[in-house]
Amino acid sequence: MTNHLCDMCGKPLRGGTSMGGTMVCRTCASDLRDEIEKLHAEGKPVDAMKICRRVFRETHCAGNYLLRDIPDDLWQRGKHRAVDDKLSLRDLILRALESYLS
Repeated sequence: MTNHLCDMCGKPLRGGTSMGGTMVCRTCASDLRDEIEKLHAEGKPVDAMKICRRVFRETHCAGNYLLRDIPDDLWQRGKHRAVDDKLSLRDLILRALESYLS
C-alpha cells in the first residue's frame, strides 16, 4: 500500500476527501471548502489544486523537489555511499548540502 499525503498540508492521509482532483485530510477539507465557497461567492474561477499548492508553499517554504537527470555514475555512487553509511538517500543529500553550504 502506498502512503498518500494530503495535497494541502503534506501530512499522511488517514482517510480523507477527494475534492477537485486533490486528496486532502479531514482537517484541510474544511479549509479548502471555505476557500472554494469564498471564490464562488466572488465569481472567481476555482481550482482546488492551485489552492492546495498555494497553501502548501505558504506552510512549507522549501516544498518538495524532484531532482531529475542525475548522472548515472553519481547516482550509483550516492546510493552505495548511503548504504555504507547506513543512511537514507535523503539524509545523504541533506548532509552533502549542509557540508557544501558550511
